[in-house]
Amino acid sequence: MSLRINNNVEALNAHRNLAQNDQLLAKSIERLSSGQKINTGADGPASLVISEGLRAQVASLHQATENNESAISIVQTAEGALNEVSRLLVDMRQRTVAAANVGVNDQNMVAASQKEIENALSSIDRISQNTQFGGEKLLNGSEEDSTQRNLSFQIGANQGQTASIALPNIITTELAKGAPNDGGFSSLADVDVTTSEGANAAMSVIDEAISQVTMSRGDLGAFQKNTLESNLTSLRVATENLTAAESNIRDADVAVELAAFTRNQIMTQAATAQLAQANAMPQNVAHLLSSQ
Repeated sequence: MSLRINNNVEALNAHRNLAQNDQLLAKSIERLSSGQKINTGADGPASLVISEGLRAQVASLHQATENNESAISIVQTAEGALNEVSRLLVDMRQRTVAAANVGVNDQNMVAASQKEIENALSSIDRISQNTQFGGEKLLNGSEEDSTQRNLSFQIGANQGQTASIALPNIITTELAKGAPNDGGFSSLADVDVTTSEGANAAMSVIDEAISQVTMSRGDLGAFQKNTLESNLTSLRVATENLTAAESNIRDADVAVELAAFTRNQIMTQAATAQLAQANAMPQNVAHLLSSQ
C-alpha cells in the first residue's frame, strides 16, 4: 500500500460518500416529516406538474360542492316561503267559499271573511318582500323582470358548468294577473267577496294563484332533487377519485420511506466512521518518518 501526505484520496472518497449519504438521509427526513415524496420540482418534475393540476381541480371541486350546498339552501328558503303562501291561499279559498254562501251569511259575516282575506293578502306581500338569502330578496322579481328572479349557480369546477332557476314574484299584484274571471279582478290583490258575484269570481282567481305557486314549488323541488342534489353526489365522487389519484402521485409511502431512512442512517454512520479511518492513515507516514 502506498502512503501519501500531500493528497488523502481515501479521505476524499469517504467524504464524497458521506456527503451523498447525508443528502439521502436529509431527503428521507424531509419526506417522512412532510408526508410527501414530492416536495420540490427536483423530486419529480413530471409528477409535480400532474399533481399540481390535480390539486387545482380538487380545490375547484371543493368550492363547487360548497356552491351546490349554498344553492340548495337558497332553493329551500324560497320553497319554504312558498309553502306558507300556499297555506294562506288555501285559507283564502276557504273564506271565499264561506262568503259565497249568501243564503246564510249576513253583512257582518261577509265583512269578516273579506277582512281575513285582506289580512292574508298583506301576509303574502310581506313574505314576498321579506324572503331573503344573504341580503338578496328572492320572491319579489328583479329590476330586469318584475315577474320573476333568475338565479344562476356555478355548480361545476370548470367554465360553463352552471345551472339556473327562475323564482316567481309572489306579490299579490302579480299573482293570478290577467286570470279570466267574472268579477273584473285584474290580480289576486283585487279580490272582493262582499258580493255573491265577487265571491264566485274570486274562486277562479285564487285557484289560478294556487296553481302558479304550486307549479313554482314543483319546479324548485325538481331543480333541487334532479340538478343540485344529483350534481352534489357526482362532485363528491369526483373529489374522492381525484384526491386518490393525487395521493398516489405525491404522497409518501411511510413504510418505504422509513426503510430508506434506516438504510441511509446506517450508511451515513458507516461513512463517518470510514472518513475517520481515512483521516488517520497519514499518521502512518509520521510513524515511518519518526523511525528515521
